Amino acid sequence: MTLEEVLMEVHYLKSYKGYPCLVSCVKRVVEDETRLCEIRKRVYLPVAEEQGIKLQNLEKNLRTVRDVFQMRGGIKMLEKHLGGKHEFFIYPRELIEALADCITNE
Repeated sequence: MTLEEVLMEVHYLKSYKGYPCLVSCVKRVVEDETRLCEIRKRVYLPVAEEQGIKLQNLEKNLRTVRDVFQMRGGIKMLEKHLGGKHEFFIYPRELIEALADCITNE
């Protein structure tokens, strides 16, 4: 299953500025999981440069898309793909890690 297929299960994300940032972040983590240890330097900064935005704006955009993800049933989708119960409130880095796990575990 691709990342786009997983994210299609959660509606109304594509209209947010953080959506392409989220997709790029997840793809970077799928390429190299060790990037999670220094996510700000090894994931957020390169994605911010790629998207042509400031690092602070990328982080704000990721928080917004994370909030919408959670409000639109994203937690249930994660539970479906990863099993188990997940916390209602997750940090953007945890969302990125969970989505990367969804596509590598399928």
